[in-house]
Order: sequence, then structure tokens, then C-alpha cells
Amino acid sequence: MHTDYFSFEDLTKAASEYLEGLKRSKQTIIIYNWIWRKIKLYMDNNNIVQCSPTIISEYLNSVYGDKPISQLSHHQKHCLRCALCLAQFAETSKMTEIISRREPMQFSGEIGSLIMQYIEYKRSMRLNDKTLANHSWYLHNFLQYLNGHSILTPSQISPLGIMNYTTSLYPNQAGAKHLTLSLIRSFLRYLYDLGKTRADLSLVVPRDNYKKQPKLPSTYTRNEVSKILESIDRSPAIGKRDYVVIMLAARLGMRASDISALEFRNISWATNTVSFKQFKTGETVELPLPAEVGESIIDYIKYARPVSESRSVFLENKFPNSSIRPEAVSRIVSTAILKSGVDVGERKHGSHALRHTMASLLLECKTPLPVISELLGHTSIQSSMCYLRIDIESLRQCALDVPPVPESFYIQKGGAFYV
Repeated sequence: MHTDYFSFEDLTKAASEYLEGLKRSKQTIIIYNWIWRKIKLYMDNNNIVQCSPTIISEYLNSVYGDKPISQLSHHQKHCLRCALCLAQFAETSKMTEIISRREPMQFSGEIGSLIMQYIEYKRSMRLNDKTLANHSWYLHNFLQYLNGHSILTPSQISPLGIMNYTTSLYPNQAGAKHLTLSLIRSFLRYLYDLGKTRADLSLVVPRDNYKKQPKLPSTYTRNEVSKILESIDRSPAIGKRDYVVIMLAARLGMRASDISALEFRNISWATNTVSFKQFKTGETVELPLPAEVGESIIDYIKYARPVSESRSVFLENKFPNSSIRPEAVSRIVSTAILKSGVDVGERKHGSHALRHTMASLLLECKTPLPVISELLGHTSIQSSMCYLRIDIESLRQCALDVPPVPESFYIQKGGAFYV
């Protein structure tokens, strides 16, 4: 073990500097430190002074026990990885520069070439790169199965081979299995349309009854939002800008894309409104401009905004002072939430979480759903229905009383079942 670190603070400071040397972003380092502070809390609760790989292992065991990694959520896996990085640094004064890397996928043979052709066909349908990468990965697994069974041409693909492959797919991952079945079905139909197979083998691919359950939106309480806003230091110029950005997300529920694209012409000081065309839907929405939000915008424009002829309200502080991007808005919100001391838990902490929070607070105030839908700029009220699942107080009113069980139920057949 490396013994130059006399305290947990020294260890995490050195680890943070090491991450900076690896060119990790400030946001990434903040998240690492936020997770590492959980280890410090565990040490304080157990009167442990010096951190070591053994202590980190004990902490992980206290949190996750013997739970297999495959059963951990994405957030839990990330926390586990960050904790192991610190353990590795405490042991060797180094961290793995690249935590994981997939081997380059090779699409060899006739079927491999057809898969690549299929991916390009999907690209022409304007699917984004991330979706195409997922398609490539799942179809690559299918290709490996075919090659492993000496199926090298489309004409050799048989219904039995398809059934053998699909029956063993991801037994514990219903979503991944559903996506794989859909992709294989689409690819086989593509082969049939090209005349590469005599029969439409897509009809052989079994159907599943997978129903995707939407996740509950991440929200914060009114007090937590106040704590986040109060934690922002508004004395420097960047603090004034970040405060306004978070106000627009929390008070008006604006998306990151709309905040970054906000221009002076979108703000009407005469009517105290903000009107803009939404980037996501293309629909124009007009929102009221509360006094506290308007005052924070004026404070930023007068005392913090770089001198520029740009029509965009929010600019980067560094030359050439270009408009901030949506990713920067999400980073600003995420950094502020993590630094505020709010216990995030497994909740998301981006700008969209504050949008969800505004909808949740409006529901608490008994605001009608059509009004919430209009304020959020949804094209359909159905898009706002998901927030009803987090309105706990209203859901309680829908609960039915459990009727009492008659005494005759317990004494039936002489009470033989309930003695």
C-alpha cells in the first residue's frame, strides 16, 4: 500500500490531481469526489482514521453485500467503479486510464458485409450514432453465433438455428432480449427483401410480451431546490450565470437545449414573459417570467455577461465567448446539485431533474394537468401523465379501503384451515 497519504483528504486530493493528469473533466472529478465522500462517512461512523484498500472493500461489502454485479443498477455500478479506482490508487498510486474498452467488432464474411450494409441503410433513415452502435453490437453477437455454427451465407440460415439462438438470449434481461429479437427480425426481413433468402425468416423469430415500464422521474423537494440555489456563490461572474441557468430550469422547467438557445428577443420585459420555439418539439411556448428570475437575468447581463454582440443570452466565460451548449447547461446543474450537499442517492441530477421537480411541485399545489402540460410545452397531455405517478398525496386519495373479512370465513369447515 502507498503510505504517503496521512489522511483521507490527502488521498482524495492526490487521486483528484491524478485524474486531472489523465485529462478527466472537472465534472467527472466532482462526481468521483462525491462518491468518495460516502467512504469517508463510513469511516467516520466506524471511527476509522486511515483509508486503505481493505477499508474500501469493507465499505463496499457493507453497501452491496454479496450482490452480483449483474444485479446492480447503472448508478451502483458507477459508484462501485469509482470506489475501486480509489482503492487501486491507495495501493499503487495509479488508476487504470481506460476503465473498459470493447474490442473492435469485426464483420467478416458475406453475412458480416450484409450487416454493415443494413447499418448504413438504417443510418440513411437518420438513426443517431448511439442507436446504430447498439444495433451493431447486438447484430455482431448474432454474427458470432452464426460463424460459430459454420453458417457463413444467408442461404444457410435455418429456422432451427434462429430458434436455438433466440431461446438462449439474455434470460435475466428482458429489455435486451426484446431489442435483440426486434433487430434480428428486422435484419432477416431486410435479407428477404434483397432476395438473399428464399423464405421470410423474420416470421420465425419468436415474439415476446415485453412491456417497457417507464422509470419514475427524479425530483427534489422544495427545500432541496432552495438549498441548491443558496449554495451557488453569485459573487463571481460565472456564479451569476450559473444561478440564472438553474433558476430557468427549476422555476420555468426549461430544457437544457432551450436555455442554451435563449436570445434577448425571446424575453419581453413589458409583459414579463419568455417566448421561444422549443428545440425538441418545434412548438412555440410562452412562459411567465417571475420577478426573481427576471432580476437574476438582469444581474447577469449587467454585471457578469462578457461584452459581445451575440444575440444569445448565455455565453461561455472564455474567449471567444460563444453561446453555451446544452451539455454545458446540464453540467452546470449537475455540478451545483452535487456541491450543494443535497443527498442525491440514486436520483438523477441533471437539468431535466429540475424540470421534473417543477412539475411535481405544481402537482402539490393542485395545479390542473392541462396547465402543467402547457407550461412544460408538451404537445400532448399524455406526455404529462407520467407525473401523476409521483403525486403521492393524490394517489393516496385513490386507495380503496380493504373490506373486513367476515367471521364466517375463518370458521368455515369448522375452522380447520385457521386453527
